[in-house]
Amino acid sequence: MLTQNFSGADGKVTKLHCVKVDDKFKPVPGTEFDLDAELVLLAMGFVHPVHEGLLKTLGVELDPRGNVRANLVDYQTSLPKVFSAGDMRRGQSLVVWAIREGRLCAQSIDRFLMGATDLPR
Repeated sequence: MLTQNFSGADGKVTKLHCVKVDDKFKPVPGTEFDLDAELVLLAMGFVHPVHEGLLKTLGVELDPRGNVRANLVDYQTSLPKVFSAGDMRRGQSLVVWAIREGRLCAQSIDRFLMGATDLPR
């Protein structure tokens, strides 16, 4: 499955527009479908995020290396309700760091949404 784009209103994602892909990750014509969404987490590995598109549209603050600036207490960016962790926040790194930050960020999001968290560290 490949998410081709998002849709929603008032800055909230409500749908993912997807397509099935072949073994080379090429879209298979005629396999498009939509998924309802309340929360979208982007998990990508790279040197630094692409600034054009979502990041520029949102206007999140970047660090001097071009990564998304987020604090290490709760992983929130310069925008309320927008979180960043892993390669997006720290740049290319070991996968174990991305996994750890992903878990800590998930705890922060859970705490933000629910007021508390039972998620493991």
